[in-house]
Amino acid sequence: MTDVSMNENQNENQNKNLNKKNVPTALKVVIIIGGVIIALRIILFLGVAGVLMASFTTSKPEVYEDVNRYREYMSFSTSDDETKWEKWGMDETIWPERISRNMDVKDFTMVYFNPWDAQYLGYMVVDYPKEEYEREVERLKAYPSTEYIGYYGVREETTYDLLAINADPYYGFVYALTDGKGRIIYAEQIFCNYSMDLDYRAYIPEEYLLDGFDASLDNEYELKMMGD
Repeated sequence: MTDVSMNENQNENQNKNLNKKNVPTALKVVIIIGGVIIALRIILFLGVAGVLMASFTTSKPEVYEDVNRYREYMSFSTSDDETKWEKWGMDETIWPERISRNMDVKDFTMVYFNPWDAQYLGYMVVDYPKEEYEREVERLKAYPSTEYIGYYGVREETTYDLLAINADPYYGFVYALTDGKGRIIYAEQIFCNYSMDLDYRAYIPEEYLLDGFDASLDNEYELKMMGD
């Protein structure tokens, strides 16, 4: 065998050895990079989860009870008559446009809570003089009410007479009830994701909720709509 052939064989063997060494080295690099990517994703996930949890635990319901600031709480425009009065797209014009002198407001509460999605709860109890009451009942009965039975467990309303309602299978309810004796109760529960994080029963008397209403966590309607 010539010296040239011997050198070629030696070089070929050296290259094979180098390739054998490079394979595990390259594999290690791929494994390390993959591990780093996975670790970064875990850190990112935990960070986002931490921020959301912190937001939920630090957010507190904002409670408003000053009826003199009624239009401010209801977000009704005083300068633009065409502005639609709504939250989450829910029409709120069932509520009175303003508080008049003839309205005897017995109770009023508006609650806003936003741990990560805005949620609204409100009710107002008004006693009207006879003529004012009749006019308001007429206005409410003329409202184009929607279907509501079955949403969030709600049954046909029997506790009070239902005058008007705007209901949505996802976003909740805006409605007006009456005792038939001059008193009208305006109420709303507006939210999303099929349940309320807000402990709504702590802020509104049970009798002013629609019969059967249940928007608590993991309520039957939520489980049904989510397919569980």
